[in-house]
Amino acid sequence: MEALSLQQLLKDQLDKVLSLNNFPQYQIKALSRLSVCRTAALGGHTQYCENGHLNGVWYNSCKHRACPQCRGLASEQWLRNTQSFLLNCPHHHIIFTLPHELHPLWQYNRSLMAQLLFTAVQQTLKQFSKDPRYLGATPGMLSVLHTWGRNLSLHPHIHTLVSNGGLNHEGEWVQPRKKHLFPQKPLMMVFRGKLLAMIRQSLAEQRLELPAAVDAVTTTRLINRLGRQEWVVHCCERYEHATGVAKYLARYVKGGPFKNQQLKGWDGAMLSFSYRSHQTGRRERLRLPIEQFALRLAQHVPIPGKPMVRYCGLYGSGARKRLNQARTQLGQEEVSEREVIKWQEYLSDKGFAPSCDVCGASLIHQEEVSRKKS
Repeated sequence: MEALSLQQLLKDQLDKVLSLNNFPQYQIKALSRLSVCRTAALGGHTQYCENGHLNGVWYNSCKHRACPQCRGLASEQWLRNTQSFLLNCPHHHIIFTLPHELHPLWQYNRSLMAQLLFTAVQQTLKQFSKDPRYLGATPGMLSVLHTWGRNLSLHPHIHTLVSNGGLNHEGEWVQPRKKHLFPQKPLMMVFRGKLLAMIRQSLAEQRLELPAAVDAVTTTRLINRLGRQEWVVHCCERYEHATGVAKYLARYVKGGPFKNQQLKGWDGAMLSFSYRSHQTGRRERLRLPIEQFALRLAQHVPIPGKPMVRYCGLYGSGARKRLNQARTQLGQEEVSEREVIKWQEYLSDKGFAPSCDVCGASLIHQEEVSRKKS
């Protein structure tokens, strides 16, 4: 039996999956796109060497942000360009998690809730960064939204990468006052207050769509109750370099929530996949009907046009001059132009030399092949 792949499962089971679930249109398009990745439905391309020898015909990739099998080059592109502007100093990894009681609001208001979550995180970090008790300067900050747990459950949270230091108003690089950049509990309390205030305002402005049998009074009571509870804000140990965390984030920014290697079995009705449990620290397996698996997968499809990464502080798009000031003081060159990685270079770095089977010359030329008409 051939190795299991998400593409093949969706190709075979898509009609059943769509008939048993009420997906929004963008999720239907995503699942359909994944089901035809690297098939004749997307057309193909031929590859030639510099001497004109044909070296095969290949089907095109779907290039969807949730696809597990064709986003390697995009992940490497994002990683290299991110690493190219990161400051050469220790970084802190802070994780802000949405309480599970707010998951119903998230499911009915994905775009709005994601925006509120990003805004609350960034405002919280900016407030603590400006405070002279902690830093009194502007650090570099990068935030990445994840919506999934390892078993594909709904688990919206934001990973943030914050430089261990920043530029003050005089343009001088300053170090934080303490080993831990910000205190965890005050950080949690400010984040909690900001996000709940934004949700409360959105409710008052009737911007929130409420779940069935839930009214504004019930939602207000929930907000009040959550304001008295502890939230999960995790401050990891300081990293001496940011590259390790960037590599971790790159796997999710461009590669989607699921990998083909996780698939362990399919009997025509039930699918099993593996994941590493946060609770036990061991690899575990979960068996689900294909329609339930697809439902879990689809809820993590990024909304079209909505970025999963936000940059602010010295890493913001309008702070390049100040970022270069900081880099100079840290002994780094100014940020270079964005690097574009060619597929030949990507394959070579992975140990697959893209050379001609006939003469050994480099593969340099592609020609498109028309899509197969349905």
